[in-house]
Amino acid sequence: MYTVYYTENDTPAEQRIGMVSAPNLGVAHRIAELQFINAKIVKVVELTPPEEETRFPGARFINGEFRPVLYHDEIH
Repeated sequence: MYTVYYTENDTPAEQRIGMVSAPNLGVAHRIAELQFINAKIVKVVELTPPEEETRFPGARFINGEFRPVLYHDEIH
């Protein structure tokens, strides 16, 4: 996934943000040009996935916060 920053031709002072899905940056630029046809593409930036430490597989939302699931080996 890529974030596209662009300005429409009729409102060049107002920068907008869109998203495109592509296998690489070059294809993302081309898709952005086609998707936002009446606009100037300012830049295209790849979304970075979150770091492994910030992922919570099996987490539950309890009392207003995410808590990881404790597995049998982790219980002391």
